Amino acid sequence: MMGVTGCDEVLPKRTEGEKIYRKHCADCHGLDARGHTVRYMGNHYADLLDDQWRHSGDAHGMEAVLREGTVFLHPSFEELNQQELRKVVDHVLVLRGETRP
Repeated sequence: MMGVTGCDEVLPKRTEGEKIYRKHCADCHGLDARGHTVRYMGNHYADLLDDQWRHSGDAHGMEAVLREGTVFLHPSFEELNQQELRKVVDHVLVLRGETRP
């Protein structure tokens, strides 16, 4: 019988960035980062996979938004350290089919 310890055999291992993304970002941006969530359906800025960014969509800009937030739109995640922020951005880049330059 396969118990909880067998989950890694059935489900792919998640990166640290994906785990943090799921915890802090997926409620608004969705697991796939397309923004198709109850809260943000129709808000094109919630879609992280397109090229419509209110603020810079490059890695540096994404980290800044996560660290500092934006007025009325995006919370800051001051509880995340620089390495965690970088891992979240790297996960979003993977979802976009990109890599960090």
